[in-house]
Amino acid sequence: MNALNYEVMRNTEKLYYKDQYLAGANTQVTRVHSDGIELQSTVAYPEGGGQEADFGTIELPMGTVRFVWVKKLYGSPIRLEGFKGGKLGGIIIHSLHPDDLHLLDEVTVGMPARVTIDVERRERLTLSHSASHFLYAAAVGLREELKQWTIGCHIKEDTARFDFLVEDAFTAEDVVEIERRANELIGCNAPIEHYAVEGLEDARLWTYDGIEIPCGGTHLDSPRRIGRLSVRRKRLGKGKERLICVFPDAEIDLSTYHEHAL
Repeated sequence: MNALNYEVMRNTEKLYYKDQYLAGANTQVTRVHSDGIELQSTVAYPEGGGQEADFGTIELPMGTVRFVWVKKLYGSPIRLEGFKGGKLGGIIIHSLHPDDLHLLDEVTVGMPARVTIDVERRERLTLSHSASHFLYAAAVGLREELKQWTIGCHIKEDTARFDFLVEDAFTAEDVVEIERRANELIGCNAPIEHYAVEGLEDARLWTYDGIEIPCGGTHLDSPRRIGRLSVRRKRLGKGKERLICVFPDAEIDLSTYHEHAL
């Protein structure tokens, strides 16, 4: 097996898919990179599907280091309809704060570690990602063709947005109707289901009241805590439009997060 194949076949255990509310866990170092640490398993969600990465810390024998981004590399394409850009497997690297990079010289493969995430950031991103799906579902419900002309999304702690290619710009009336539809869906407060396609951990589906969206991000169990969604548009240039949502009345609940025992 050549070096490239070995890199592609390595796999980080994704504890966040086994228990989304697991805030910390014991693990060990499997590789030291120039900008961060690769662990055997992690609770930290990497940037993906538009959702920003978790922040947190890694406790090591010589001290604690902070990671300020998490990224996934390698993996094989998900060859299922609708899973554009998704990957199966892959490794996860925790990129360290610049002030902690000097400590990488002391980190060795096999070293015990404990990885912990910033749960408030995770919960805000989780809420934002679920909110974004109601924005998307409302937009696609109004204009079905948007489903095949979605060109980007970004899920931040306090806002989310989708970018589309369009023949006709969104009108003020369109935006009002999209906001109305999104809030109507949220108001139903039906259960949100989020699960893997059988046998494919990274190929995941988000479903709500008959709506199905391929998505590997983190999500709420119901939309109640999102509160009222406010929607606006931004023109990105000829034929490109952005829809942005905010949720000023959102309720943050950290009570379900827990850690594996030390």
